[in-house]
Amino acid sequence: MAQEADLESGRCALVFSVLYDKIIGRGLIEATDTIINCHPGRLPEYRGARPVNWVLHNGENLHGITIHAIDTGIDTGPVLAEAHFTIWPETDEVRDVWNRTMRYGRALISDTLPRLGRITARPQDESRAVPHYLRDNHRLGDRSNWTRATSRQP
Repeated sequence: MAQEADLESGRCALVFSVLYDKIIGRGLIEATDTIINCHPGRLPEYRGARPVNWVLHNGENLHGITIHAIDTGIDTGPVLAEAHFTIWPETDEVRDVWNRTMRYGRALISDTLPRLGRITARPQDESRAVPHYLRDNHRLGDRSNWTRATSRQP
């Protein structure tokens, strides 16, 4: 496998990151004609780590999945496509919303990829941006695990 340093500008036509939890470096970004990410949350409100957990922790009734262009920030690139759907934080567990997110994600990817060259990306509204970092996971409380019951066990 090539290292980022080995890549030449324009060598890759498309890189599509799906549920990749690492920061993609400038080398790969610059070596790729089109580099996109499928993020399991609404952007810009749920940038970064564990958006499903955070949306439930925050008591939201709307969640989503987003395909966006990758730039050097964390989930900051322009939005190419998104799907939003209702959630029920009183009864939904993290695993329920995660599974629903994956179902919507499969459909979003299938609908978006054939149109990718014709989609005009929409810049994110920075005034609504909220990044979520792994270092803040302790603040998730009973939403830190797949179910609230597993959080309460000793």
